[in-house]
Amino acid sequence: MLERILIPLDGSPRAEQILSQVARVLRREDSDVLLLRVADSSSNAPEEAEKYIQDLERRLSDRGAKVRGRVVEGSVASAILDVARQEGSTMIAMTTHGRSGLARWAIGSVAEKVARASEVPVLLVRSFPENPVGKFQPDPARELPFRRILVPVDGSLISMAAVEAAGEFARLIESEVLVLHVWPPTLAPLYVAPGVPVYRTDPGALFPIPSPENDQMTAPAAERFRQAGLRVTRMTASGDPAAEILDQAQAKGADLVALGTHGRSGVSRWVLGSVAERVLRHSATPVLLVRASPPDRRRDPDR
Repeated sequence: MLERILIPLDGSPRAEQILSQVARVLRREDSDVLLLRVADSSSNAPEEAEKYIQDLERRLSDRGAKVRGRVVEGSVASAILDVARQEGSTMIAMTTHGRSGLARWAIGSVAEKVARASEVPVLLVRSFPENPVGKFQPDPARELPFRRILVPVDGSLISMAAVEAAGEFARLIESEVLVLHVWPPTLAPLYVAPGVPVYRTDPGALFPIPSPENDQMTAPAAERFRQAGLRVTRMTASGDPAAEILDQAQAKGADLVALGTHGRSGVSRWVLGSVAERVLRHSATPVLLVRASPPDRRRDPDR
């Protein structure tokens, strides 16, 4: 996954933050990093884009990074996906610019279109994280540690899709992997009068929640990480899956959340209130989306 990384840039300092955030990957001898600028055909935009990419390529090469640059014209999301296919990219890494992170990018924007249609893993990092008092502020350029990687699983092949990618990150950074399974809430009757039940949400009321060591949903992923020589912690929680993923990521100090997406249509099946869309919108932690299987057909992200 880290062999050929595509990094789309728009010329802004916000977008360039991804270069600092994945600095260790850029220094990896086996990684070929392609810096991409999509320019429109108006005025001197292509020439300016070429100069920008060449200057950036020179600066990074002087620091020992193995990078090269490319400028193309066209619709931004489509161009990014086309170049990823042409270049055989194994991952796309990009920042989000909105002051509310992915929430500003989620509907009809470049990041959402790329995440929805990409055939390779997509790493998305917020450039405006939320501070302790609930306000958004620019994140200074810094290398992300990736010390702990949270991998939510639910027993499906879709959720297991992120295991290999998360493991590759973990081996490079020597990270600890947190494998999380969230038991969804069930409805348990609360009788307020004889024969008149009022239902309340209680995840453990009908079915006892197993301990992390006995939760078979996390066992396969945990075993794969252990076989790769990684440190693994199994976690079990109950409640709303998206809320628990977000809460556990914050509580455990996760530096990355790795999520599998549906193989046929990526995130598009998860939009409108689903788990992945909610995690993407609200996560202060970088998110890695991994497609479960190759798509049945190529999708036009602008449709």
